Amino acid sequence: MRTRLTVAVVVASLAVLGGAPEAWGQFRDPDASPAKAAALSALLPGAGQYVLDQKRSWAYLAVEAVGLVFYVDRRSAAVDLRAGYRDLAWNEARLQTRARTEGDFEYYERMTKWRTSGSFDADPGAPGVQPETDPATFNGDAWDLARQIFLPGGTTVPESDPRYQRALEYYQGRAYGPEFLWDWTGKEAEQEEFGALIRRSDDRFRQATNVLGLVFANHVVSTVDAYLSARAPRASLRSGFVTTPEGLGWTARVEVAVPW
Repeated sequence: MRTRLTVAVVVASLAVLGGAPEAWGQFRDPDASPAKAAALSALLPGAGQYVLDQKRSWAYLAVEAVGLVFYVDRRSAAVDLRAGYRDLAWNEARLQTRARTEGDFEYYERMTKWRTSGSFDADPGAPGVQPETDPATFNGDAWDLARQIFLPGGTTVPESDPRYQRALEYYQGRAYGPEFLWDWTGKEAEQEEFGALIRRSDDRFRQATNVLGLVFANHVVSTVDAYLSARAPRASLRSGFVTTPEGLGWTARVEVAVPW
């Protein structure tokens, strides 16, 4: 719905801009300074070329419009998918003993790799924190790593020993607390679905970033083109789309006529 609305707005805008050239003719100035032409294209790709009365201005504007449409589409899809995998994790795996708190991306990514977090405090009735000891769980693995670093060789020391305290501090900084515990046991299919949603969301965010890079490049190319065109009519920048093994790409080159 959001994508269709954005497309409609862009199409309507292009129709308004292109439908009454006489209304916009007052803005044309073939003798505009390079600085003015470049500044206009930096703000809106194609604007500098339009002022210079160059037909390729519409190509830059079209790239800008299409790029923004795809950015909004990919970004919106990514956000929706992110909400989907967060809801799935909360409803199917997370231990709902505390108010819902969203984790960062690394947290959800770890949920795709570990069946269960294990407990944070293995014995809540005892004073202090008793680390999870099952290395098959995320928290248990964190405690195992802490022991390898601070208590190598299976060293056994009292809890009051500084080495144990350093290991415990490391564990508490790495393990997930009560508000973030999870368990996918018996729900392997849901965990697979969860991982697929994360990958799809990540792909959409990456695509949105790539499109935003294209939009930025369009600003740069249009700015350079407008500057060169205003400075020397025989200097221009040519650009276009090309098909590559990775998909649709964009190339640009500067052509300058030098008198002999």
